[in-house]
Amino acid sequence: MRTGSRLALCAVGTFLGACGGGGGGGGGAGGCTPGLSAAIRITSAGVSPAAVCVQPGGSVTFTNADTVQHDVESGVACPELNLGVIAPAQSKTATFPVAEVCPFHDAGAPGNMAFQGTVAVTSTPTSGPGY
Repeated sequence: MRTGSRLALCAVGTFLGACGGGGGGGGGAGGCTPGLSAAIRITSAGVSPAAVCVQPGGSVTFTNADTVQHDVESGVACPELNLGVIAPAQSKTATFPVAEVCPFHDAGAPGNMAFQGTVAVTSTPTSGPGY
């Protein structure tokens, strides 16, 4: 059930442009070929890229390049992404053991879309808007 609900979330996220690629960040259609790692940078403008993909067992590193702290959380959806506070100039890494789609946000700005994103954990290339 966990993987099935994540795949359904990905279908919705892809439609809305929330599932994205490891190197994209643009608003157009594109693709993402999952690797063993990806990186997301946090600045005062938000997260970039907002969507990445990794293989099961892969990891995503969040680096805070802002002058204030950010609190990366996913809630119950993907506990791997409940990273907590990341201080300025610091990084934290999440490892994803199984295929799933993980939305995340900055708990300090939960309604700010610039600080929201998605990690797609998949074995196959993914495509859609936002890559």
